[in-house]
Amino acid sequence: MSILLVACLLVACSTTIEVNNNSNNPETRLSGTIIVWQSFSRSELTESLISQYREIFDEYIGRFTQLYPQVKIITKFIEEEKLVAELERELEKGLGPDLIYTRSIYILPLIRAKALLPLKEDALDLLQFRSEALDQFLYQNKIYGVPLDLSTQVLCYNKNRVKEPPKTLSELINQARAGYSVGMLSSFSDAFWGTQIFGGQLLDDQGRVILDQGLGWVKWMEWLKNARNEPNFILNEDSLILQNAFIEERLPYHVCWSDKIPFLRESLGANKFGIALLPGEENGQAAPPLLVNGFLFSSASSNNQTKISLRFAQFLANTQQQTALAAQLRSFIPANREALIDLRLFPLQGILQKQTLSVTAFSLDETKKINAVRKYGRDLYKRVMAGAISPEQAASQLTQTVNTQFKTP
Repeated sequence: MSILLVACLLVACSTTIEVNNNSNNPETRLSGTIIVWQSFSRSELTESLISQYREIFDEYIGRFTQLYPQVKIITKFIEEEKLVAELERELEKGLGPDLIYTRSIYILPLIRAKALLPLKEDALDLLQFRSEALDQFLYQNKIYGVPLDLSTQVLCYNKNRVKEPPKTLSELINQARAGYSVGMLSSFSDAFWGTQIFGGQLLDDQGRVILDQGLGWVKWMEWLKNARNEPNFILNEDSLILQNAFIEERLPYHVCWSDKIPFLRESLGANKFGIALLPGEENGQAAPPLLVNGFLFSSASSNNQTKISLRFAQFLANTQQQTALAAQLRSFIPANREALIDLRLFPLQGILQKQTLSVTAFSLDETKKINAVRKYGRDLYKRVMAGAISPEQAASQLTQTVNTQFKTP
């Protein structure tokens, strides 16, 4: 989850938002109140972090209302686990937020619920966004929101235990053998990041699953099976077990999601916490999944509230605010391609941005296929790790099953 993670509204709508892209014009007359919901996971944030985020978000609200003094923005933090039920209760009463900050994975369910209002293309400067971020907000040629920030996986480590993090898989194994324990989530999706190191990829340019070609995923699975036999290399399905082991300094290394960085940094100690790029090999880089977070718009709002919501989303997406947010927040990876961070002053943010240059990203139009891959891949991954099926057999079965289901030649 990222800094402002919020979610969803369920009201029917068939129109589109159309607001001129003049979000930085203080002369524009805006007046009214909007409600923004921000959700968070208890496993990722503490009360002190929530308090910090409230202060930072209030700061940006203050900047916006200096431009538009007749606008009032009300925010509410909600536990992510309770979000859907809470929204359903609010909608039954005809209530709910005007602006929704959430992961892009919630867009399709909300479209099916006729909850979201698509934007007109001229409502945003699309060129300001990284293409892989915008792809996760485009569905059937319609724009369903404003991307703000990205999240991916990196190698978290304890600076007090580690002098130099590994750059290659071979170095990672050598460090594990030397007593520096490595913790890694063991699932098809969370452990997919090493596939590209061996030359593999999930989809080709035509959208066909090609996991059975090139043996990239097969070689990666073989590497994982060998690595787990090392005494200090721990593959586990439970993220909390690994997270707690890292915080308690029993794991010097932990392959973590960037969303977890604020929590891990606070829990371990800022002076001890470090991150590095995921290890690769000489001829191949790791490519972890890329997730995108941003603002969505609800048809429960009046036209005036929608205009204010869009203007505020445009404001937080502009280059100046994105650069400032990345400097202030330890895990904020801007979706704005023009937001540049001074790597000498902010090395942690620099590593995050560099990791997002080598990722596995999919468009919103590919979501159904990717969900099918995850569904079948979850079971096949477990069977491979249990020795019930070979990696080659799993890759072939997954490829044929999904391509047949989606009638991909």
